[in-house]
Amino acid sequence: MSSVYLQTFGCQMNVADSNGLAYQAWSLGCTFTEEPGEADILIVNTCAIREKAETRVYGRLGQLKNIKRPGSKLLVAGCLAEKDRQVMQKKAPHVDALLGPREYRRFKQLLAQWGVPTDAPPPQTEMRAASAEDDPGHDGAAQFAHLRALVSITRGCEKFCTYCIVPYTRGPLESLDPEEIEAHIRREIRCGAKEITLLGQNVNSYIHGPTGLNFAGLLRRLSAIDGLERLTFLTSHPKDFDGDVVDALAQLPNVQPRLHLPVQCASNRVLAAMARLYTIEEYLEKIAYFRERLPRWALTTDLIVGFPGESEADFAQTLELVERGTFEAAFIFAYSPRSGTPAATMAAQVPPQEKIRRLQVLNTAQMQRTNDFHQSFIGETVPVIVSGPSKKDASRMAGKTGHNVTVVWPRDARSEHRPCVDIAVEQAYNWGLAGRVA
Repeated sequence: MSSVYLQTFGCQMNVADSNGLAYQAWSLGCTFTEEPGEADILIVNTCAIREKAETRVYGRLGQLKNIKRPGSKLLVAGCLAEKDRQVMQKKAPHVDALLGPREYRRFKQLLAQWGVPTDAPPPQTEMRAASAEDDPGHDGAAQFAHLRALVSITRGCEKFCTYCIVPYTRGPLESLDPEEIEAHIRREIRCGAKEITLLGQNVNSYIHGPTGLNFAGLLRRLSAIDGLERLTFLTSHPKDFDGDVVDALAQLPNVQPRLHLPVQCASNRVLAAMARLYTIEEYLEKIAYFRERLPRWALTTDLIVGFPGESEADFAQTLELVERGTFEAAFIFAYSPRSGTPAATMAAQVPPQEKIRRLQVLNTAQMQRTNDFHQSFIGETVPVIVSGPSKKDASRMAGKTGHNVTVVWPRDARSEHRPCVDIAVEQAYNWGLAGRVA
């Protein structure tokens, strides 16, 4: 029986892919270990979205060179495996195999080549998947990881934003069969999942060719699955986000009150250079209808500062958008050139120190809005899915609200092992909420 060590870098898509790889290995009778030095097969699932992510991966591969046992195999999977396919084994010759995101169907074949029997009897119990907060086989509160499960509905991307490497590493858009998606969700529910997050680089582009089922229709279909308590999704592209999706969200009681809709920038000139395929006016019109139909929802976004050619006037438009309280929260990034993308060769690259300044200014402005949003929950009782003991204070438990806000509360015997609790909110901070079990 082979043992597997699995470490994941990057986004929820990578966590979902790791779950799929782990499920294949488990179905062949493999066991899992958190110690790479004990593993027969080491898997590192990688990210290439930013230079920092690549640096972390190569650093980890260097560590594993000195840890892996003689005869064990090292597999690098994911976006960096695809991006650096021609150079990785020169940079890290101890890597035994590469699998890009489109090649995971070859994983069992690879395991067979490495001596894993493919005729092993199926396990008697189902494997619990890791959550968006867990690093499969590496860390996390395993007791609670299965409560929030990730289910892919598309692969790849068709948008080709000029700064993004994903279409080149994950390939063109492919919508999965709705029956396959349903089967995956039912399996996660049987394993105890309370919340399902549908994943895609652009979930709004979902279209099932044989039936014409679109994303709004898929939401309505999946929402009706027995036992599905919470449903949410990542990520939406503003070009394809429309009133039909908003109407579906308003109709479905188990869809959670949060929407992540990356705007990236408020300057039409920069949006055009990014090839984002919408104007800021079109974006604002769409979120106005969203606010009208779903007034207490949390709207979150991604913002990039320092894109090539971004002027102070362009940045001021983005700052003004944030300062007027458009978003409950935002993930703010300084532009990072990715080799192989059009933006990496654009003239007028913004100096690094100016990127940092703009990032800090924008982050300060958004933090005020986020804090105001969190303050609005004081005095309310909110349902929370438990994540496990707080990573910063072991005397507290932590979890997530339906708005995806972090909550902490004192650890006690009454609630320590419950998957879901109601928390009376007493304090609010920039990072989240604190309270007590109601």
